[in-house]
Amino acid sequence: MTEKQYSQGKTPAIHSDIFLGMQIIISATNQVREYPYNFARHIHKSIEIYLIDSGQCTMDINNKKFNFQKDDFIMIFPNTVHSLCLETENACAFRHIHFDPVPFSHWLISQNEHSSLSLMTALIMPYERYYHLASDEKISSLICNIITELAEQGSILSTAMANLHLAELMLYLIKLTHPDLSLTADSGSHTPEHIRYVSYALSYIHENFSKKILIPDIAAHLNISARYLSKIFFHHMNLTILNYINIYRINHAIDLMLNTNFTLTNIAELVGLKDSQHFSKLFKNTIGIPPNQYRKLIVPDISEEAYGDDPNSI
Repeated sequence: MTEKQYSQGKTPAIHSDIFLGMQIIISATNQVREYPYNFARHIHKSIEIYLIDSGQCTMDINNKKFNFQKDDFIMIFPNTVHSLCLETENACAFRHIHFDPVPFSHWLISQNEHSSLSLMTALIMPYERYYHLASDEKISSLICNIITELAEQGSILSTAMANLHLAELMLYLIKLTHPDLSLTADSGSHTPEHIRYVSYALSYIHENFSKKILIPDIAAHLNISARYLSKIFFHHMNLTILNYINIYRINHAIDLMLNTNFTLTNIAELVGLKDSQHFSKLFKNTIGIPPNQYRKLIVPDISEEAYGDDPNSI
């Protein structure tokens, strides 16, 4: 704070404290998968990172098939349908990280009187729900550091170091792709106002997914037309608003399958889909198999009766 600011009665902005030792990273491991291996289509709320060390694997990301091999770096964003399998007899070794993106939405890397840009917005907005590039020495080193620090279980300082390495990795990726922080420009399609519209729409969906959501209601809060909002949202997210709502609901339903003993009918209601048959159809269209079969995959050795599910009805 300068002497001039003090004399004019201005005070510095007060920001919320950030706890560097919080559990942002869900898992960080070295993994090896042997042929045959197939992890069915799935979605989650975390961001997932792969760095292929040897061998090769095949991924389906948003219905696009990719073959990845040594030194390929892949980042998959939340609510993105994807799968992983091995199509050759050789093993595939990779480094693998899952982390919660929410804390980084509060870390600002650009701020002025008209708008601000968070670390997470800058990372996610320009891409088609995933991110692929050839790894370099810095990316490899940062991922190695994250895994090493997180292995020090119970150490707050190691957790904090892992979080900082992860933040550095994200900043490095932004620097590689748009070092001028073009998202803050007032020209083109990624204007601060457009980012604000999309951010609000995402927040609205996340807070109201269990209820009936109407696009005109979201647009009304922003004082723009539903058509204009839909156009901006699709340009940024490469998904229609309705598609995003459906995927977000299915993602939450999978969380409930894993962590509760609710019936599938109850889960359908909790995610805003009152018609269980519609839920089943939507789930199959998104993931590829009906919800009762998917639940058997992710929670093995559990019968439908344990949850009260009727395999013939949903």
